Amino acid sequence: MPNKKRPAPAKRELLPTKPFYFVSYSTGEPQIALLVECLEIVFGGHFEIKRTPSSLEVGKSQHDLILDQVRRSTFGVVCLDGLRPNVIFEYGAMKGANKGVLLLKEGTATVDIGHFFAGAASLALPSPAIDMDKHFSDTKDRFYKTWSRFELKNTVKTIWESYKELRNEIEGYVEIPEPKL
Repeated sequence: MPNKKRPAPAKRELLPTKPFYFVSYSTGEPQIALLVECLEIVFGGHFEIKRTPSSLEVGKSQHDLILDQVRRSTFGVVCLDGLRPNVIFEYGAMKGANKGVLLLKEGTATVDIGHFFAGAASLALPSPAIDMDKHFSDTKDRFYKTWSRFELKNTVKTIWESYKELRNEIEGYVEIPEPKL
């Protein structure tokens, strides 16, 4: 039987994927669901959202997956509510990767000390309000915005304006029209 050459398989072209942004936040803060909805209102038609819990894969290093997502993202969003160490680490990874970062803090945000004492029946100390001058002083002179869980229209506008202010820091910046609610 003669040896017939098989044609080379056709190269599979990867479909273009929508650019994405990486969001870092404390899962212990219930108002984050509202913030994510506001982010989706602003960015949903232009960018995909990636965030830690949904980015994790069984059997893979959480650390490596997060750093890979940060590295490949177009920009980052960090919500300081709770002021958890993992969120601060992810903020540092974004800055180290030279990503433009929308840094947000809810007006009534507190330091989530309860996560440090998970086994305690109750804490006698109230969670202190986040004070940027004391708790995050290295960035107090940097760009951060306050949002409100009680003013969603203003929050959407704050996110949109913050994104526009970072246009020179975001490689792959996309002009987004002002969202109308």
